[in-house]
Amino acid sequence: MSNIAIPTLRTARLTLRAFREADLPAYAAMMGDPEVVKHLGTGQPRDTAATWAMMARAIGQWGMHGYGLFAVEAPDGRFAGHAGLLQPHPWREPEIAYSIAPAFQGHGFATEACLAVYAWAARARGILHPVSFIRPNNAASLMVARKLGAREEATVSMMDAPALRLRHGPPPGEMPAMAAATLIDLPVLHSKRLRLRPLSAGDFAPMCAVHADPDVMRYLGDGTTRDGAVTWANMTLWLGAYGLGGSGYLAVTDGESGALLGRAGVLDTYDWPEPEIGYTLAQAAWGQGYAAEAAGLVRDWAWRARPGKTLVSYVKVGNAASGNVARKLGAVMTGVI
Repeated sequence: MSNIAIPTLRTARLTLRAFREADLPAYAAMMGDPEVVKHLGTGQPRDTAATWAMMARAIGQWGMHGYGLFAVEAPDGRFAGHAGLLQPHPWREPEIAYSIAPAFQGHGFATEACLAVYAWAARARGILHPVSFIRPNNAASLMVARKLGAREEATVSMMDAPALRLRHGPPPGEMPAMAAATLIDLPVLHSKRLRLRPLSAGDFAPMCAVHADPDVMRYLGDGTTRDGAVTWANMTLWLGAYGLGGSGYLAVTDGESGALLGRAGVLDTYDWPEPEIGYTLAQAAWGQGYAAEAAGLVRDWAWRARPGKTLVSYVKVGNAASGNVARKLGAVMTGVI
């Protein structure tokens, strides 16, 4: 067993902690508010499924980088927003990012949370002078960044729109108070030939190679290859999903060399019909029984760790190899959807 450890920070009024499943209704309401999101990302409101995926990726980044976004808890215990360090691919450095729900705006919560984040990042992770990317017309966010001592450095393009890159100065002097960290358990599974373990940043390049192979991707998703940004988003979601539902994907590695062969696991996202056993291997690992071996490990773990849950595999029509693996595991076709 392995785990992701996410610290808990306390300020005079706020608690900064790991995201929880129970945060989803409040976070989805926040991310579905056009006024909240008009300066974030593409500026489009997110639905509940997209917000769940954001939460999973936030948790997963902690596992990949050792830092990430915190959920911000108000003095009365209600979910109030997020603040922390954001660094998706291909960003070369972390960003201090923050967004507060409308009911809690105007109380200085964003500034208070970000001061704690920066103090922790500097002293616990050695991260000095991070950036913030802010749309030029986002006056409230610019005000927070300047209160933190950030200075405008350049105008850059982000998602086809201009953004100011602000550089933060020296970190605040005091480390925030710490409470018990959240530990998210992740399985490590073994067979005679394979070791299935949590994904890590070191798996990024080989996973990109898997996702760049048209033959591998032919029956996955929309059938197209995936670039580095999408692969990173996939990996953080698969890892962080363990913190929201107790399952996700694991790296499938050679038991002796440790080389990455692919991924396998049980994915149970917010908008998925049923928990699914999934498996994808690099083409060089095909034809050796690895997929059935890895998926069998995952199946047996899932029945033990997730009693009372169903397990399915969704196999594209025409994908005979994947269908054969499912049948080897005892799966029975129940219909076409």
